[in-house]
Amino acid sequence: MSRISLENVSKSFNGVEVIKSVSFTVEDGEFCVFVGPSGCGKSTLLRMIAGLEDVSSGRVLIDDEDVTKLEPFDRQLSMVFQSYALYPHLSVRQNIAFALETAKQPKDVIKSKVAEAARTLKLEAYLDRKPSELSGGQRQRVAIGRAIVREPKAFLFDEPLSNLDAALRGETRIEIAALHKSLAATMIYVTHDQVEAMTLADRIVVLNKGEIMQVGSPRDLYERPENIFVAQFLGSPKMNIIDVVGNSEGGISLPGNQPLDIGLKSTENIKSVGIRPEQIGIATDGVAAIKGTIKLCEYHGSVLSLIVDAGPIGDLSVLVPSAGDVVEGHEIRLALPAGALHFFDEAGHRFTPVQQA
Repeated sequence: MSRISLENVSKSFNGVEVIKSVSFTVEDGEFCVFVGPSGCGKSTLLRMIAGLEDVSSGRVLIDDEDVTKLEPFDRQLSMVFQSYALYPHLSVRQNIAFALETAKQPKDVIKSKVAEAARTLKLEAYLDRKPSELSGGQRQRVAIGRAIVREPKAFLFDEPLSNLDAALRGETRIEIAALHKSLAATMIYVTHDQVEAMTLADRIVVLNKGEIMQVGSPRDLYERPENIFVAQFLGSPKMNIIDVVGNSEGGISLPGNQPLDIGLKSTENIKSVGIRPEQIGIATDGVAAIKGTIKLCEYHGSVLSLIVDAGPIGDLSVLVPSAGDVVEGHEIRLALPAGALHFFDEAGHRFTPVQQA
């Protein structure tokens, strides 16, 4: 497989810059996921790598070779689309073999490659069926099989699971992860689904408005987000962000002038704090707490997802064990552990304040 690099790549449509000088490298054999909200540029960026969109400026390199001006076929990449793009009049066998037959490969080579792809993707029993006779997950596996037999330098996936129901998405996601391990293939995968991003990726590229917000492993991005956008985009429910004011005692004041002692030497640069819903605790007697009223309580099996009206602080998302005695409309006392807080400056960037000596 191959290494793919983007060097200061930009893309403009009618004078509007939609990809803004993006640079990063996907390493050989890496599973890299582009994630971000609709319109952030993730699919456009993938299509630029594939050669389906022109690059306005910058370079695309595959194994250090500049392929910016090459046609899609000459880049030797395989792309799997959201829409499957199967030929309805051809069988599964013929769909998988189509690119090989077009390239006039020997019949025995085609037969061998199709059989291997079908075995890998558990499609042996469906080779003589038409796409209309398959489920959505099976059709997507046929599309992946068609990509595998070409033995590309890398695989590109453009939201391949978005047309599937929840159960099939989960199953197909597991199959794609297993495929990556068995092929040791370079894969770039576009999705707006953070569950797919967090479970599939070796590294995630978070995009917003055509710019990279952060690149890192799923754990890095979840535990050490570089800014408020990443902090709230990854995680469900999203991270709570609370505006605060620093004070001279090394603590901070929450909205409503409620103090929160966090044991810091300097707090003047702290403009907001973030905390994950699962890290907010129900306060015991004698512990400083935020008082609130439970507005919503959703049962999710092992956990309850709460929306708590915390007065001047606003609504807070909280996850608690479902065994707890929690009822909508009741008052609740919440504890914010200092060690679980993320600190953000005025520009929304995360930083580590100086601790007390």
